[in-house]
Amino acid sequence: MLNKTTTVRVDIETYEGLKKLSQELNRPMQKIIQEALSEYKKKIILSKTAEAFAALKENNKLWQEEIEERKLWENTLQDGIEK
Repeated sequence: MLNKTTTVRVDIETYEGLKKLSQELNRPMQKIIQEALSEYKKKIILSKTAEAFAALKENNKLWQEEIEERKLWENTLQDGIEK
């Protein structure tokens, strides 16, 4: 399957920054954009995870359930099975 592409419009400042980065890293602009998008997605996932964890900690009942479940999982480490 051929690699499909499309055009995305960016302002001149963004283009110049991308071009400079491409030259500095000796990598194609397309690859830099792909990697940047991937990193941005990871950042969003981590941010949402942190928000959900903070919300969990704010709810005393749910947080206590989480702590109890962690204790159960910790017991599985003491089941006598060697690594």
